[in-house]
Amino acid sequence: MKNELSRRKFIEKSTALALTAIPTIGLGALPYLGTQPSPLGHASSSKEDLFKTYVRLMGSLETTTIYSWFSGHLWGIIPNEAPKPLVTLQGLAKSNWQKEEDYITKESFDLGFFGDLETGEVLEEWKNPYTNELVQPFHFMYGGGSKTAYTTEGIKSANGIKPYKMNWMESGDHIWMDEYGSFSFESPLQPEEWPKASPGKQMHFGSSTTYMATKTELFNPNNTSCDQTFFWTAVNSWEPWLHMGQREGYVMWRATGRKIFDINEIPDTMKSYVAKVQPNYFEDKTPWNGRRSTYTSYKEHRKSGK
Repeated sequence: MKNELSRRKFIEKSTALALTAIPTIGLGALPYLGTQPSPLGHASSSKEDLFKTYVRLMGSLETTTIYSWFSGHLWGIIPNEAPKPLVTLQGLAKSNWQKEEDYITKESFDLGFFGDLETGEVLEEWKNPYTNELVQPFHFMYGGGSKTAYTTEGIKSANGIKPYKMNWMESGDHIWMDEYGSFSFESPLQPEEWPKASPGKQMHFGSSTTYMATKTELFNPNNTSCDQTFFWTAVNSWEPWLHMGQREGYVMWRATGRKIFDINEIPDTMKSYVAKVQPNYFEDKTPWNGRRSTYTSYKEHRKSGK
């Protein structure tokens, strides 16, 4: 039966060997919390152990590139109506992890496409069931232009260190961690200029991701990265290409994915799409310059009012 791990209990479980096997970097250790059986033995505990376990799960403790592939559906949700699956989605996330002296950075480059509900094939045109209008799906590209810095204390930001918010759970030899958040921002597509594409003056976004691994993999200090499966849900204002205007409602992204250690494990449909839209994606560490997002890119490539 699964149970929630407190931060103290998690640290006790996640330290597989003594601190001599997992050296600290002088950013502060937690008090000794005692020991208890774990998949790999007994140990003491420190903030460094928790930090390394987190990074091992999310990416890598060493300088390298990590890929994650995911697939799922985009749903339409309107009050007082049954939720409706609209299209399939398939994506690839590329993250460059860089080991620094006392922290680790990550720069991400994500891309993907919307597909037909029956075949999963890339959609060039699609009939919106809410409006009966034929629209052209605007496939997604995110990231580039900035790095996230991870430290033992939290994530670096312009306002200082933002502490990690981790919710750890366990069941048998499996352990998973939830991360979530939400925010609102001024829409790059204002309704006066973009009556169909803009959901309103403000856009709203929230997401939750669950990362799962085995304790044997995750707590092994010899692993710089570990096998991982993730489950992602996001809720946000209508995607501009749906042409829903300011109609009440929103979309939900729901996908399952996994960390990829060999690009040959990526499905051919995804590799074919990447070869078409970003042929240097695998070869170049930085496949594009600057930052990309759906909303700013849509504004650049589509005409206002459409």
